[in-house]
Amino acid sequence: MWLYLAALVGLCYLLRWYRERQVVSNLRDKYVFITGCDSGFGNQLARQLDLRGLRVLAACLTEKGAKQLRDQTSDRLETVILDVTKTESIAAATQWVKERTGDRDCQYYNKLTSLGQKDLSLVTNCMEHALTAVHPRIHYSAGWDAVCFTLPLSYLPTSVADFILSLFANAVRPADAV
Repeated sequence: MWLYLAALVGLCYLLRWYRERQVVSNLRDKYVFITGCDSGFGNQLARQLDLRGLRVLAACLTEKGAKQLRDQTSDRLETVILDVTKTESIAAATQWVKERTGDRDCQYYNKLTSLGQKDLSLVTNCMEHALTAVHPRIHYSAGWDAVCFTLPLSYLPTSVADFILSLFANAVRPADAV
């Protein structure tokens, strides 16, 4: 009986591996708009998707960040200056994206913040897979901290999770920020 169970588990993993290896066709015709591309997750994801052949529309806060990104990537990557705190800047960037994509659907990704993880590729690899896979996963866990700590913590009542996080976090509390 254990042999049959092991064979079934192995078959499930083989099927999952096969499905996750399938990539969307015509990646060179796909557009992705990413904000926060001056540095961090946004910058790395823009470079990674450019290498995969997607047309990346990268929003940077500064001209210096936009120039550095253009220098590191191919002609498929285009940049725009965007300050997400200004309505006029958002409207201009929206118009810029519409001019480039026309009536096509466009995937939008905002810049993420790191929770102390130094290896940004753990997150950007998950995002790349979600964008390019024919069968993306329902849930991604980027790194062992997500699997062993964050995911189990999410099943606890909020008050308990907040208490546990307050023991480990050196975050600014709202009263300190005012």
